Amino acid sequence: MKNVRQARRSIAGICLGSLIAACGSGSNGPSGAGGSAKEGGTTGNPTGGTNGNPTGGTTGNPTGMAGNPQGGAGGNPTGGMAGNPTSGTTGNPTGGSTAGQGGASGGGGTGGGLGGSGTGGTSAAGAGGRGGSSGGGTAGGAGRGGAAGATSGAGGQAGATGVGGGGGGIASGCVSTKQWPTANPTAAGPFAVAADKNVGPLAGYTPDPIYGDQQQRFNIYRPSNLATSGYCHPILVWANGHTDNPEPNPPLCVVDSAANKWCGQYLPLMNHLASHGFVVIASLSTTTSKGDPLPTIAGLDWLLQQSETSSSPYYHRLDTANIGQLGHSEGAMSTCMVASEPRYKALAAICGTRTLSGVHTPMLFYCGGKDTTVPCDGVHDVFLTVTNQPAFFIDELASDHGWWVYQGAKGVSLSMAAAWFRAHLMGDTANRKYFYGPSCTFCTDSRVKVEQNSLIAQ
Repeated sequence: MKNVRQARRSIAGICLGSLIAACGSGSNGPSGAGGSAKEGGTTGNPTGGTNGNPTGGTTGNPTGMAGNPQGGAGGNPTGGMAGNPTSGTTGNPTGGSTAGQGGASGGGGTGGGLGGSGTGGTSAAGAGGRGGSSGGGTAGGAGRGGAAGATSGAGGQAGATGVGGGGGGIASGCVSTKQWPTANPTAAGPFAVAADKNVGPLAGYTPDPIYGDQQQRFNIYRPSNLATSGYCHPILVWANGHTDNPEPNPPLCVVDSAANKWCGQYLPLMNHLASHGFVVIASLSTTTSKGDPLPTIAGLDWLLQQSETSSSPYYHRLDTANIGQLGHSEGAMSTCMVASEPRYKALAAICGTRTLSGVHTPMLFYCGGKDTTVPCDGVHDVFLTVTNQPAFFIDELASDHGWWVYQGAKGVSLSMAAAWFRAHLMGDTANRKYFYGPSCTFCTDSRVKVEQNSLIAQ
């Protein structure tokens, strides 16, 4: 009961005060969850761009130009030509031992070139090209062995998909022979959890509602045996609600019921996801829908760089091809703002939404049936706009804006998040049953009311 009281007080302390200011002060904005305009920009734009564009790019594109988020001008994916597509040299029987590399902008060019013709000897496989370093990149083309010689070279491996975007993602160097086994999302996962606190770059909009003019860093919640697990761990990016943090960060961010302070309430969710093998990067900014770049994107950029920095504890431990984002309240709005981010493969919005653009991943929408801060009708309206990707709407009938986080692993929200991202980032096909098909697990759960779009109902 104590936790429930705390959660309900948090609605008054966080949501009915400062969060409403975040969700309802805009002029002429698109209605979001609860029907309020967003964040004070014009035409629904929180930080001054046009046409609902959060950071000033054109026509709904976060920071790039003309449909190319954070990549080269004009969305040009022709990285191959600039990235040395002709791996092998003529007459070299090694079949293109040097990988072609995708371009640095847009979608990434085709990587590996063709091996040159050999005149003798055994041709080796050409190395695969790598996708572009921004914009998402397609797989590099296979290098091909020498066309002539004693033995033709074997085909090279296809290059890894470029991670891309956000100032230069890096193809993953993590190699694992392990496949993720299935796991029960309604229980803690098999990993002990460690937290790396106050790491990464300073990021986030100022003045921050809690920290004032001081930008904040990040906490990372991860399996404690990251270095020896043998797995490549998917990345989850977490976005806080307004004036909140993943856990208390004294002296300014504290949970103090007597003072009506409720900063730092998401630790149960952080630990649950990390116990299932995810590496969760969580900004300490308490206004996650503002900033250029958004603090979540700044953190992701840094973590991807760390994944290829040999001195980093994350070096070659992360599955940079499988990245998702989730957030609560204002953090859910922030998650919706980056729906077009090409590096993401799955998204989840908890008790918050805003108008979507460029959705290209499966998307989960959660609301509380007793939430008066972000009513379910607004969340449901945005869910209905997702028609070309699998989408799932779940209303936990007894929950309000903050109660959900205290219900433990067996509660709807924690198990829902673990199952959703296990299914979409770990290839845990057994967990698809919670959402997919006419007899899905949540479809028959009396605690919730759900709706599936046509792509997830099958």
